[in-house]
Amino acid sequence: MYGIKTAVRRLDFAPDIKEMQVIDVKNGRLVFRPRPGKPVSLADLQKSVVKAGYQIERSRIAVRGVLTPDGKLRVPETGQVFLLAGKKTPGEPGKAPDSPVAVAGAWEVRQGEQTVLLDERGPGEGGS
Repeated sequence: MYGIKTAVRRLDFAPDIKEMQVIDVKNGRLVFRPRPGKPVSLADLQKSVVKAGYQIERSRIAVRGVLTPDGKLRVPETGQVFLLAGKKTPGEPGKAPDSPVAVAGAWEVRQGEQTVLLDERGPGEGGS
């Protein structure tokens, strides 16, 4: 698992290796909190992991930010915007833009945008 930590560490948004946590050695599950103030990229993460000889089966992300007028989530510290997809919407119905919210879900890229699938869970997480 040190190899995958090294691959992830090369990314601009990755924390120090000591801050990455292997939570399942057998299945290669790694958890880390991105470096504050740095935008994240699933495509960059996938490239780095594949280049090191590994693959990403699924990924999840938790993000805090503010709702934009078009229903996306913007992270004020980085300016990065996430598309929010799924049946669940963050906050209360009619929540105003610029309201702070925290979301979590499966992480993918849709139409070139970093996307959080709000009500999606991967295999072994109570979903499909």
